[in-house]
Amino acid sequence: MTMNEMYEKSAPGTAGKRQDDDAWLTACAAPGRHWFGLSGSAQALETLFTIARWGALAWTAQAKMDRAAAHERWGLVAFAVTSVLAVGAGWTAGTLAGRGARAVATGLRQQLTGALLPTAGRISETGPAEAAWAMVDLADDVADFHAQAAPLSRSAPLSMVAVLAVTAAVHWPAAIVLVLTTALLPLNMRLAGLFAQHGAARQLAATRHLNAVVLDSFRGMRTLRELGAVGWRGRTLTAAAERLNKATMSVLRRAFVSGMIMDVVITFSIAVNATYIGLSLLGYVQVPYAPRLDLFTGLLVLLVCPMHFAPLRARASAFHQRERATIAAGAVRDILKDTPAAVTRVAGPRLTEPVGVSLTAVRFRYGGADHDTLHADAEFEPGTWTAITGASGSGKSTLLSLIAGLRQPSAGVVRWQTSSVRQAPALGGSAWVGQRTVLLDATVRDNIRLGRPAATERQIRRAVDAAGLSAVVEGLPEGLNTRLGEGGWGVSTGEARRVAIARAFLHGARLWLLDEPTAHLDADSEREVVEALRRATDGCTVVIATHSFTLAAAADTVLAIDDGLLHNARPVNAR
Repeated sequence: MTMNEMYEKSAPGTAGKRQDDDAWLTACAAPGRHWFGLSGSAQALETLFTIARWGALAWTAQAKMDRAAAHERWGLVAFAVTSVLAVGAGWTAGTLAGRGARAVATGLRQQLTGALLPTAGRISETGPAEAAWAMVDLADDVADFHAQAAPLSRSAPLSMVAVLAVTAAVHWPAAIVLVLTTALLPLNMRLAGLFAQHGAARQLAATRHLNAVVLDSFRGMRTLRELGAVGWRGRTLTAAAERLNKATMSVLRRAFVSGMIMDVVITFSIAVNATYIGLSLLGYVQVPYAPRLDLFTGLLVLLVCPMHFAPLRARASAFHQRERATIAAGAVRDILKDTPAAVTRVAGPRLTEPVGVSLTAVRFRYGGADHDTLHADAEFEPGTWTAITGASGSGKSTLLSLIAGLRQPSAGVVRWQTSSVRQAPALGGSAWVGQRTVLLDATVRDNIRLGRPAATERQIRRAVDAAGLSAVVEGLPEGLNTRLGEGGWGVSTGEARRVAIARAFLHGARLWLLDEPTAHLDADSEREVVEALRRATDGCTVVIATHSFTLAAAADTVLAIDDGLLHNARPVNAR
């Protein structure tokens, strides 16, 4: 069961967004629930061992006063043993909670990966800054909250009852003071959570804005430098950072105020007990029917009283963390909820024949739009070149993504067909070459091998020849072993485009989808890329979105998109 399914079962349809996010946040803990339960048990054991440790210390002090050397030695031994056990239980609790947090974060990141990458059956509409923010920060916010709160839900009641039981057993008036002061704290915790909610929302909004500004600044640094706008962008970045700083300080102030109120209540409780025990030991106060206080009893009560409030302090901290985690869960859920699980598909068997494409009454509309972006009825014959022309933003890239299966049509049907097969588009079944080629910080061989990671050296060499890269590779310092990308050897835009063609050739698909493959190239580079495409796509079906007259002239059929409608611009010609 996915978290989205768990959410649907746990959150009523009529609940508000806040309640929905809370329910979904609770469901997120499922992958780490086992570890959190064990961590809570270890925390409860830590409390028991710590009570025993303070009992041993009080016993040792009493033995020292009574000059009972044997009891004193045994007390010191018991104190050492229980100290080791308490430290070990605390370390175990932290380790188990960390494993649970990793399980929760991993589960969220796996779902986000499926939603953000084309393997989910669509191109995500989430921007890169928000996607990175969700994957890196928000998943950890949710996981850290559960690592803190989930073990406490088991250990806190047990720990508080254990401390209260020991206090009542040795001196019940001190236990009554603990009970009375404890009753004041839940209200303070609730007020603290409400107080922090608005501040946490502002902080996360400022974080999202700063992430977007930083990412856009790095991505457009060359353009900013050419336009002389680096200084202006720097001021924008400074303003975004200052906004985040103010929001963070606001959250810290709220946390400080609510924490101060809790500390006042806890300090008052401990001070009342300390004053009472001190006066009782001096003989100034005697509560009727209360057992007699001695050094052992009084010291044990003073040592364990702060332990009674430790879980409440931790829960108060978790209250602040919950506000951040709830907002993070809402942002993550907004990314995940639109993922169409019903259309999740992977590539089927590789088609070995040229693939024809049919678009039957296809309509596509972006979410939230009030009109269709694209209307298309067309047939792309196997083994032909088809050029799609039209103004920028007319829907050419959208059409290619529909043919590739990266997006689902709002209406109508897209089909791939050969002489023996008719099927829906299969992700990974076509080769895609875009106008921007990403070169990894890796060798030429590894950059080409992305098309087929298990390719042999002979297959790589064939791809190099088909893409017209042989002369380029021979001119590199170490041939195919030359490193490209950031920190590596540079190649021209046209050469990089031919690396992309080599990748696509190595992939072995018989349907090629080309999105402006000659954009930003000079005439000579464009001619070389077109020649490389001719060699590499021999016998394949090719659909090209382009503004280039050279590419359009090389096509068998030219279609145009005007006002969202796909229509013939030129009839089929012999090549």
